[in-house]
Amino acid sequence: MNETIYADHAATTPLEPEVWEAMKPWLTTFYANPAALYRSGLQARRAVEQARQSVARCLGCSPLGIFFTSGGSESNTWALLSGASRQTPGSREVVTTPIEHHSVSGVCGSLGGLGVAVRTLPVDERGRVDAAALEQAVSRRPRLVSVQYANNEVGVIQDIPALAALCRAQGVPFHVDAVQAVGHLDLTLDGIDLLSASAHKFGGPKGIGILYARHPETLRPLVFGGHQQQGLRPGTEPVAQIVGLARALEIACERRRERADAKRALASEFCRTLRAGWPDARFHSTADGLPGLVSVGLPGHEGQNLTYRLDVAGVCVSPGAACDNTGTPAPSHVLLALGGTAAQDALCTLRFSFGSANRPGDGAEAARRLLQILQTSV
Repeated sequence: MNETIYADHAATTPLEPEVWEAMKPWLTTFYANPAALYRSGLQARRAVEQARQSVARCLGCSPLGIFFTSGGSESNTWALLSGASRQTPGSREVVTTPIEHHSVSGVCGSLGGLGVAVRTLPVDERGRVDAAALEQAVSRRPRLVSVQYANNEVGVIQDIPALAALCRAQGVPFHVDAVQAVGHLDLTLDGIDLLSASAHKFGGPKGIGILYARHPETLRPLVFGGHQQQGLRPGTEPVAQIVGLARALEIACERRRERADAKRALASEFCRTLRAGWPDARFHSTADGLPGLVSVGLPGHEGQNLTYRLDVAGVCVSPGAACDNTGTPAPSHVLLALGGTAAQDALCTLRFSFGSANRPGDGAEAARRLLQILQTSV
């Protein structure tokens, strides 16, 4: 049988040996609660705070602004609800885009119950935010603007510094869902008030994430009952996961450029091979987008069915966002928002995401296995 090719990197990449070694003592030897006052508890507390400082160094911010969460979805929810709850003299609005992750759009869909409206900015055929529309929206002084740094389905990277400057000029808080960007792109926190990240996207353990808050006092707790994390995110901290997140982020930042080059090379060989064998393929991602991500429409072939058939052929891919894979085919809201051929391909698109678990040649081989399936379906 063919060796399995993992083209869904965040879901399938194993922990780096260095990450596992950092976590191991807290899983096998030291079990104390980091909130405890005895020596082993204080030892655990030091590990958590050292990890917080490490994350802050990687992001270029104060450790007081770093909060550990259960992942990107919680971080996004916390940021959106905190922003929407602000009492301001401007409009009772939150501004976002139609291509956000479901953890953002889902919260936005609930804001009507708080008396907060949602204004959705238009995007172009690549998914780029219309800066003029944002400038007009922030002139109304909304409570929050939330924009994804890099899209998880088509890989488009927003001009975050420019968008942040528009928000800052009007004094409007700016939240960035950077789950796909942290550890992969050279980003700055200038002008960003809230930023979300998730460890498993940059090689860390699943179930742990980050919320950065420039002004922690503006956060509204989602959970109550403890003093942990300044009393804003109570609950016993998972020391092993926090330590693993910090070590994984250190490694990702140290090796970001070489990994980005390798991922782009894998995506390029995949695209070349597929184009040569299947001219009808329509690509909805671009070479200057998120490294290693390819969104390809295959008219006449349902994406979810192809996902199952590729699995049998030893290629792990996704028809869209993993968080939205319910087992029932549904059109991608991202592709629908892009319009044109992307919208036409909303049910027949696959997302290939290459990462550090891949070797040179995996991109071309994944394309060859896909071609075999397509050619036998004619």
